[in-house]
Amino acid sequence: TSLFGHHHYRNRYPSTSITAKRSRRVLITTTASFIMTTLPDPPTEEMAATTISEIVLGFDPSEAKEDPHPGSHHHHSHNRGESIHDFDLMGAEWKSQAAADKNATVSVLGEEGGELRKVIATEIVNNPVQLYQPPQVLQNSILLIDPKLPEVMFTIEAASRRNLMVTAVIPNTNDGTKNLNLHPTASRLLEAGVHQVYEPPLGAKFDVMEASYHLKTIESQQNLRFLGVIPCREASVDVADMLSALLGLRNGNDLGLAGARRDKGLMKVAVANAGLRVAKYARLTRSDGGEVVDAIKELELDFPVVVKTPRGWSTQDVYICNTMEEAIESSSKIVKSLGPDGRKTQYALLEEFLEGDEFAVNLIASPTTPRGVQVTDVWMYHKVNMYGTMVNTWQSQVDPHDKKYASLVRYAEGVCRAVGIKYGMAHIELKATFDEKVGRWTNPAMIEVGARMAGGRKSVMAEATVNGWHPFAAMVDAHCGFPVLIPPSFRPEYQALHVYIPSDKNGIVTKMEGEDFERLPTYYAHSLIAAVGKQVKQSKELASFAAHLWLIGEPEDVERDAKRARAEFNVEVDPIPEEGSDKIDEKTGTPSTVSPATVAAV
Repeated sequence: TSLFGHHHYRNRYPSTSITAKRSRRVLITTTASFIMTTLPDPPTEEMAATTISEIVLGFDPSEAKEDPHPGSHHHHSHNRGESIHDFDLMGAEWKSQAAADKNATVSVLGEEGGELRKVIATEIVNNPVQLYQPPQVLQNSILLIDPKLPEVMFTIEAASRRNLMVTAVIPNTNDGTKNLNLHPTASRLLEAGVHQVYEPPLGAKFDVMEASYHLKTIESQQNLRFLGVIPCREASVDVADMLSALLGLRNGNDLGLAGARRDKGLMKVAVANAGLRVAKYARLTRSDGGEVVDAIKELELDFPVVVKTPRGWSTQDVYICNTMEEAIESSSKIVKSLGPDGRKTQYALLEEFLEGDEFAVNLIASPTTPRGVQVTDVWMYHKVNMYGTMVNTWQSQVDPHDKKYASLVRYAEGVCRAVGIKYGMAHIELKATFDEKVGRWTNPAMIEVGARMAGGRKSVMAEATVNGWHPFAAMVDAHCGFPVLIPPSFRPEYQALHVYIPSDKNGIVTKMEGEDFERLPTYYAHSLIAAVGKQVKQSKELASFAAHLWLIGEPEDVERDAKRARAEFNVEVDPIPEEGSDKIDEKTGTPSTVSPATVAAV
């Protein structure tokens, strides 16, 4: 499965075996409202009579004579694919699903994939006044914040090789209306190999403080230690920063600069303060867009200008405005609405339109690397200005060691340090112009930075093309404070392309052509999102494309296949009129806002 739909790989990665037999875990807490989802075994009266240390270790005194290795409960080490027999859950099962939905839960699969049950996890003590000192830590774990499929599979694989448990936190529970790959449920993650999943009550707003209390309780009662917190998408970056600090981890990014890693206005302030170039910008707070005219004059901007939401991602709510009217309308729309992260947008960001070509520079940050940050892969974006925004065609991997890109590498490292990224992955988008005289890209300027692994499977493709580079293992090591293994060179052996397969129509798909991407000689993988009987939209933002295709080969071969894949793919639809959508010129078949020459160039 893919991020959005069906997914196919030609070169498969080793499959996980962790779901074969799920470990059973203890959670004992004095918070009556905190429950876990686990096996269907209710506690017995004999269990209630055991001591608190026996409960924590999940040790049944009646089985002591049958244990061939006495004392082994105190020296447990977990291996992938093995059951953790030392831990058993205590607690009575909820009889009412409605009652269970009102409480925060931790989900755990039963042995051999047993069904999920929700139980009350209450502490059993003979003497409530007696203080209890827990045994030594028996297991280490990483925390994944809001993971998605299939990327979580690679992270699980990396964690298992380090004997680490994987605990996931789902800030927003999927109520069944969201894509299960992009927003997997607890059961979906457990089936993928995650050991346990924390999620808030159904329909409740996620509270990072409340989550930290429960996670600290899990640490205490499971004899568990969280070593690192990993954000799995842009919206979870600030949550990961806060949880890392609240759990007392020292290998977390600078909390004082957390805003600079998410808010694009604060981001520019931090980068500019470090002496690095940024685009001219202004914050616009009026809901009627009344500040636009004065701001454009004050900044001495020429059209087009960019108006965007301050905390977006995947090109959502980003508008390329060619007139004053468009800029005012876009600013007003952003200030009045919720952002992509579901929070009220306090202002719109007005920016100069940067000339040049767009790049993405991906990095790994760790004090164990020679420079603190290390560029791992660079991607050149191929976009066209249409439908009022910059629309992707494909993104091509380039050699970060090529002197042509030296200024981009140095600039990206400086941005990473400026916004306080010290542990984990970073993804920096920037623009630069090519100087023909010196034969290099020059004068880079940041568009935005993300303190997480790049999307679009860029890391998967980098691992496939760069000898000795394992980005998911490096990410786990960096967040846990382990030494990061850096290959001698990040020069790709072949070129990788991420190709965006568009739909030029809005409607319900009745027929598709050209979706058999395996026919292409340089085919590596694809994700087909469009399907007969389902709705497609005119492709603008990243999430609106009909399919995604990944190619690996020689530069001329992958570019040939990219053009062929885009040209031969077509969908036929039963149209659904959409308010504000671009009208299609019946003669040319192109949007009325785009010239036929531009479409041909795409």
